[in-house]
Amino acid sequence: MKKKFLFCSPWPYANGSLHLGHIAGLLPADILARYFRLRGEEVLYVSGSDCHGTPIAVRASQEGRQPGEVASQYHEEFVDNFARLGFSYDCYAATTDASHQEQV
Repeated sequence: MKKKFLFCSPWPYANGSLHLGHIAGLLPADILARYFRLRGEEVLYVSGSDCHGTPIAVRASQEGRQPGEVASQYHEEFVDNFARLGFSYDCYAATTDASHQEQV
């Protein structure tokens, strides 16, 4: 019988580009998710961008933009970066997504 595993990574604030520290914190869960999938286990690996909070408001103020604009820009950048790096998320969402707001 397959075992079920849930892996969750920290949700980086969408207030600036990803850096090596983000990747170092997120990569271990990706490695574990891949390992257990290779063993034939049932894995759900989730994370997303935190699109709310003071760090985003501060960045938006510095740039003369709305917080939602800043968060959307960096969330899309994160999605692209993770795809290019080959991360194996089953679900990578944003805290502004309707499904996240309904379920969390």
